Amino acid sequence: MKFLEELMNILFQEYGTLILMVISIVLSMTVITMYIELLRNNIEIISELNSIIQWINSAIR
Repeated sequence: MKFLEELMNILFQEYGTLILMVISIVLSMTVITMYIELLRNNIEIISELNSIIQWINSAIR
């Protein structure tokens, strides 16, 4: 167990910045992907509402 702790300490000392940068990039990409999906869903909802509004307008006239 002590060996594993020492190994982890050495890895984080040597590659800690790289590991944190990779984790940060992965989290950023995840958030961006989720935001793009949210925008795509909103655009679909707006499009559907637009078609409903056009149908209502045509029914009124």
